[in-house]
Amino acid sequence: MERMQSTFENEVDFNLSESGVHPLRLGDLVDDPAGREALLAEALRYTQSNGTIALRDAIASLYRGATRDHVQVTNGGSEANYITTWNLVEPGDEVVMMVPNYMQTWGLARAFGATVRDWPLVDTNRLWSVDADGSRAWRPRARR
Repeated sequence: MERMQSTFENEVDFNLSESGVHPLRLGDLVDDPAGREALLAEALRYTQSNGTIALRDAIASLYRGATRDHVQVTNGGSEANYITTWNLVEPGDEVVMMVPNYMQTWGLARAFGATVRDWPLVDTNRLWSVDADGSRAWRPRARR
């Protein structure tokens, strides 16, 4: 998969399967000259892993009632998936996942001690659909 992606992903006009975006240049981040000067004057350093206080305050200000303590900054979706799975899944849990999908959470849930129950999507003439009847295989049974 990696070999195929690295070979062909930059040879197409529209990459409909890309999960990321092409990076910006630093000059693209700020429109005004004063902002660009401030950006260029910023020292490169390691910051708080959950985001600086200023960044978390700025993000929290976009949501009524939120504070910096409600904000977790990550270095992308993979780290966010990891942290979320780490906090939600415990040994002995059962996790149901539609497959095929992005399999990171599938592997993490297993690594954190959960039993993963696959809920396969159905391929009907190259159109994926949910098999509602197939969900019966993993529905919890009533406890006696």
